[in-house]
Parts: sequence; C-alpha cells; structure tokens
Amino acid sequence: MRYKKSTLIARRNKILPVSFVRQDMTTYSGLTLVDHYFRLYQIHNRIKKTFKSYGFKGDYNIGDILFLVLIMVLLGAERLQHIEFIQNDPLFKRVVGLTRIPHRTKLSTAMKQFTSDSLKALSELNSALVIEKLTELGLHEITVDLDGTVISTKGNPSWAFKGYNPIKRGAKSYFPLTTHIAQTGHFLSIVNRPGNVHDSSRALSVIRSIKSQLSDFIIRFRADSAFCSPDVISYLLRSRIGFAIKAPFWKLLNLKSAAENRRRWLKINEQWGYFWMKNPIETIDHDHYVIILRKKLRSSKKPYQLKLFSPNNGIYEYSAVVTDTKQWNPMELLQFVSGRSAQENSISELKSSFAFDHVPTNHYQANSAYMQISQMAYNLATSMQYDMGLAKKRSENKKKTRIFSPMEWKTIRFLLINRAGRISWEKGVKVLQMTKNKKTEQLYEKISNALYDLKLKKAA
Repeated sequence: MRYKKSTLIARRNKILPVSFVRQDMTTYSGLTLVDHYFRLYQIHNRIKKTFKSYGFKGDYNIGDILFLVLIMVLLGAERLQHIEFIQNDPLFKRVVGLTRIPHRTKLSTAMKQFTSDSLKALSELNSALVIEKLTELGLHEITVDLDGTVISTKGNPSWAFKGYNPIKRGAKSYFPLTTHIAQTGHFLSIVNRPGNVHDSSRALSVIRSIKSQLSDFIIRFRADSAFCSPDVISYLLRSRIGFAIKAPFWKLLNLKSAAENRRRWLKINEQWGYFWMKNPIETIDHDHYVIILRKKLRSSKKPYQLKLFSPNNGIYEYSAVVTDTKQWNPMELLQFVSGRSAQENSISELKSSFAFDHVPTNHYQANSAYMQISQMAYNLATSMQYDMGLAKKRSENKKKTRIFSPMEWKTIRFLLINRAGRISWEKGVKVLQMTKNKKTEQLYEKISNALYDLKLKKAA
C-alpha cells in the first residue's frame, strides 16, 4: 500500500519541555521476566542463605545487597553510584524486595566486609549454579578453557600491581584467572589475583578444584602456552584428564630444533602439515605427546627477520601442542585447539556488558566480590537465554565447541529489558502496562510460555 507523503510527515516544531513527577512508571519492564526466572531458581533466597552464618553487619542483609548489585549489573548500572539514577523505579524496588534503596556508600561498606571464607562461599555458589545448568542440559563431556585477563585500575586499590598489561602499559591492575565452559559459555570460576603474577599462577589449585566439582563429567582441558608447565601437565596425566595445551618454542628449544630439522611432514591439507613426538619434555615423568604443526603462508614474507626462539621463517608458521594421547585426528586436534578463541569472546562480553572490568572500591576482597557478582550476572543471563528459547542451537562443528549461539546482552537489554511501562490496577489486580507493539508482544508471549513450561518442569 502506498501513502501520500503529506500523511507521513509529522510537523512538530516545538521542543517538548521536561517535567519530573511521581508516578508508577518503570524504564525496565522486561525486569518482570527476569524476576520470574530468578524466582523459579530461588536466586535471592539462595544468596541470603549462603551468607547467613558469616556475621555481616549493617542495616541491610548482605544477601539483599548482593542481589541488588546483581540486578544493577543486569540493567547496565555498572558503577555503585548509578544506584541513585534507578532507586525510584517502582519495578526495580519491587524486584529487589526493598522499600528503601540503600545509598552507594552502604553498598561499598557491606562489600568491604568480605573475607576469604565468605568470598569462597560466593564463588562456590557461582559454581553450583553453573553445574546445575550443565546437568539440566544433559552434558556428559565438558571442555574447560583456562586463561587470565587484565583488569586495569585507577588510584591505589589494594593488591593491584604493575604487571602484564598490553593495553595500558605501566598501569596497576588485577589479573583474574577465568575457567570457561566451552560448550555453554558459562564461567565455572574466576579467581582474582594481583597484576604482577604469572598467567599460570594458582592454576594447579584451580584445576584440582575443577576436578572435584566436575567429578560427574568427563573433562578435557584446553589452554595456551602460559599453562605449559611440568606441574600442571604431570597432574593432568596422573589424574588421567584429557588436555591439549599449546607449547612455547622459547621454553622448549628441542621442539624448535625438531621443527627446523624435520624433512618429512605428514599432510593434513594443502596448507597444514604435522608430525608427532613422544616424551620430548624431560621434566615430565609420564608418557605424553607433542604434535608439531606448520602452516604454509599464502604469500611468503621476504625479506623476513628470523627470531631467536621461533622456527618461523616467512614461508611457514609453526606451533606445538602437548596432549595426553596420540589418538587424536590431526585435523580435529587443530580445530579443537583453535576453538579456544571462543573464551576471548566470552571474556569480552563479560567486560563490556556485565561490568567485570570495573573496580568499585580500593578494597581487594570487595573488588573480588564484585567480580563474582559480575560473573553470576553473566552466567544467569546465559542460562536465561537457554531456558527462554532465545539461544539458537548450532550445527555440529569441530572447531566451534559451543552448542548454542546466544545473543549479546546489550541486544537483550534493547529487545526485552529497557521497555517503558506503567504499573496500574485492572479489575482489582496490579498489572504492568506497556505500549502496544506487535513484535514486543510476540517476544514477551514466547518467553512467558517458556517460563511457564519451565515452572511445570521444575514442579514435576
């Protein structure tokens, strides 16, 4: 149907003046669906129950404080002072279950009471939520990615030191170690560390903890060359845990010599070649295997500056992977190791949409607790997409280990969360009224039906 141009143009020349009045209007109508989901899993009650015996002081229960910060992160309020911009929203107050929203100073004061024990309890709750979801999805084999990420800081927060920081050189930072579940995108654990430690610091204790937590699953570890240490590899071999870890040529010079002197290479395809080595790392007592890979560059680089500790020569690029078995198909092993890049995407989403890179206080334990809340928000947002039917199932792919393709949270915020609405009465019942929009109505109906099915499933 065609329309007259004169009927399409709204001639409004006046700029509308702004007036602030008290009324039951909300900016976050989609929060009611999040509230429904959280009630099904009793998130608020579980947080309060976790810290019942830790002796936190203050007017507000620490469980209420943490749940409030969790909702803030999901809404996009990254800083504690942003509470002042949403404290009068009626739906926000209804969801957090408080008649009076605490000041930001009360939030930071409460979080500064965290100790190592209470922080461990919060981390264990995070892990428990993830393991429950893995069990619900019916997964049996889990791929775990280990990697560190830099969180730059300002000022002088405790235990923030100068260390590896490629973006802001010389800035003080934290260097948390993340444990990523490749199949679902969840973070099983995040351990905060000072910025001046090595990437593999505390990795062995984290691996031991993961082995205990995921005892009902078959585990495979995947990591970059920073985690190629004799202690880590020996433990994995003793525990009979499958792994594929990149090996550094600069540390293992015998691998560099083997790659340079090799004449006969087995073929994967036109671009990739390989050969196997058995027990090349002398400091490891158990049997292990290393696959040396070379990739032919599409256009050779001439002249090429040779590097002292790398066999790369401008015609081929070389890499090495340590693994527990030689039964791998070389192409599948190559794709498996390459799939580790998915963790970088998850870390990027964690930082950009869930305030993981924000440092709210100058207190180490408080900042670590804030990281745990950020991790919980990310994990719950990921689980919500699975249960609400918003994540599409991927076709089977050896390189892409993730079985679902979720949307970015900023897209969910636009489509679902940040919708204006009015709380009013209809036939003696409080309801949330929203502007008529066909697409929004279809989306809300789809999610409501999914949540109803989930309720029946949990009640069965």
